[in-house]
Amino acid sequence: MSTLQNDDSYSGSKGEALTAPALHRIADVAVHLDGSGYDEPRLAYAQMLATIFGTHVEGFFANPIPTSFIPVGAGYERVAAEIWEEGRAAGDVAEKAIRSRLDRLGDGCALRRVDGMPHELAFAAARLARTLDLVILGRPDDDRSLADMIAAVLFDAGSPALIVPAEATEARDPQTIVVGWRDSTECSRSIAASLPFLKRAREVFLVSVAEATASEERHSEPAADMARHLARHGIAVEVRHLPKWNRPADALLNEAKIVGAELLVSGAYGRSRLREMILGGVTRDLLKSSPIPLLMSH
Repeated sequence: MSTLQNDDSYSGSKGEALTAPALHRIADVAVHLDGSGYDEPRLAYAQMLATIFGTHVEGFFANPIPTSFIPVGAGYERVAAEIWEEGRAAGDVAEKAIRSRLDRLGDGCALRRVDGMPHELAFAAARLARTLDLVILGRPDDDRSLADMIAAVLFDAGSPALIVPAEATEARDPQTIVVGWRDSTECSRSIAASLPFLKRAREVFLVSVAEATASEERHSEPAADMARHLARHGIAVEVRHLPKWNRPADALLNEAKIVGAELLVSGAYGRSRLREMILGGVTRDLLKSSPIPLLMSH
């Protein structure tokens, strides 16, 4: 496979001169923070983007206050006020830790704090996402509120998200990228959102997984069209067609492991969110299992 070597490669040193093409840069991002140790991988990727692209970083501190569990009855208002006060006080402690971490990113960083119930935090994340190029979030695992926030960013805001797993402790400018290809609007939007990364990568693999209802012609022709489109952007790609797997997400993750990918690009929520919740799907499987960052868009 031919590869594209860019002159603007990133060495990882802080304060490095910026040479990324203006048309393919990430101007601003929000990074979700909660004051825990899980903030570190997300902040590392935000710092990497700031170094490469001069990206403005907005820390989004979502402080949950679980008032929805207060039983309605005598003393409700007093109990609710106490819970809010305790939640805000806990948030103040977390905010101090967050601000000390954000200081590492320098002056080009701001912090936005929102206190509220989980659904309010998801709404606030979606509203912020509509005004930025990218949102960095953690892999949800068993955190339902974080899963709802990811869904709000992708589905309600229609914004791309970079999902960083906790084990991604070292932020890397991804030089090997796997694009999970499917002939869908969601996939096309994800590829468009990933262009700043694809332009810098040394290897890009456009990987499709066979579907039971797809003929070989229907399966391969759109992939070839996308490969030509990316070539016009100066991105050399290798197209790979995989046989049918029971779980397509496993096929993509296996291929990413084989080629040593540092980023996986995929469309999100090809079905409606309700059907995805009931039936499962590639989105849920990737969010549950990917050991490398995911760039997704709906």
